[in-house]
Amino acid sequence: MASPALSRRGLLSAGLWTALAGVTATACGGGSDAGPSGPDGPLTLWSALRGTDSLVAAWNELHPEEPVDFSPMTSGLAGGNAKLSNAARAGNAPDIVTLVDADLPSFAIDGVCADVTDLVTPRLRERLGPQAWTNGVLDGRTYGIPVDLGPMLFAYREDILTRHRIEPPTTWEEFGEAARRLKRDAGVDLATFHPNAYNVLAGHTMQSGGQWFAIEDDAWVLDFLGEPSRRVAEFWQGLVDEKVLMFAPGSSQQWLSALARGAVASHLVGPWGLAALVRSVPGTSGRWRVAPLPRWEGGEDVVGTDGVSVHAITADSDKKERAMRFLEWMTTAPEAITARLSGGRSSILPADAGLVANASREFDTAFYGGQDVYRLVERQAELLRTGWTWGPRMQATATSLHQGLARLEYGTTITEALRTAQSETLPDLRSLGLSVRQA
Repeated sequence: MASPALSRRGLLSAGLWTALAGVTATACGGGSDAGPSGPDGPLTLWSALRGTDSLVAAWNELHPEEPVDFSPMTSGLAGGNAKLSNAARAGNAPDIVTLVDADLPSFAIDGVCADVTDLVTPRLRERLGPQAWTNGVLDGRTYGIPVDLGPMLFAYREDILTRHRIEPPTTWEEFGEAARRLKRDAGVDLATFHPNAYNVLAGHTMQSGGQWFAIEDDAWVLDFLGEPSRRVAEFWQGLVDEKVLMFAPGSSQQWLSALARGAVASHLVGPWGLAALVRSVPGTSGRWRVAPLPRWEGGEDVVGTDGVSVHAITADSDKKERAMRFLEWMTTAPEAITARLSGGRSSILPADAGLVANASREFDTAFYGGQDVYRLVERQAELLRTGWTWGPRMQATATSLHQGLARLEYGTTITEALRTAQSETLPDLRSLGLSVRQA
């Protein structure tokens, strides 16, 4: 019998519910359809997560009777999502795929991800905990197995801030003052505004108490311009207008070069980005430290999330039970997190709190002056904002936002970019048969 699909009340209108019911008819616990490698072949895994190759090698050595065939893929917006969609339509999807949490609703609605609620063991449910499961559960059903937690952090150049007698800011007001002072006194940008990082803007909105998407009485409600969202937009707009931040795409050579030569003194990012920073600017080793993200004065002591991942078992997989055994090992076994972090390419905070000590031992802290980074990250994860909902077509929404934010240099504002993204998301969702309205 097919597992329950996403409910009308949760995600779908009647018309799309009918279409999805046919797509997900094969998404039952055992599965009987023939996957790309056949029921007796290796599990196939596509992932853009760093360290996955080492992790899979460790599994294959320990479990030669249930091998996993790993294929690296690009991240979602860089082409990974399109590749998965095309493969699913052609019947060539892998057994397991890594998704950013924001993309899970879209693939669940499209019937690409199997409902694996009944395959999750009580042990796995307990080990990962309720905070992590919010990233993999939609309308009470499980479509993704959480990998990590992603509290946003303030990574900064201690040497630069110390030289100019600037303390790591604890509030956003202090952050703004530090940015102005550092630019005035040293010509250095405290941080960078990335026009291609909707996830960072979303993380700030989470912390401020905003909610871009909500579900009320069978309908999606869009609220990109609520007071918390405007507060975030106006704060960052002010710093952009004052030209006290660098304006450059994330991962661009322009930005990486500025980090390397000390023209930018900090990076706002989730735990996963700490190892990426090590590999991106190795010549600055020992000069960086990590601090909590600044807070809003008078606001809650909470932080937003930046880019966590889930693993989904595809609806077409004929090896769902084997896939779940592998995923439970991947997310709860000490040897799994050790293997992932062993090459120094990953710094994720495991969703399983019992693995944090293993991750901490494996992560080389020399780049951060020997700081106990994982202890700080673990404490910040306890303050993650709950209740955030991603939209059912985040790739389209993100593309619209990125296009608007890229025009900031030409007079557009962050508020205008949010307004445009909301106005373009509205008909996009309606075209899918979804009931949707603006707040």
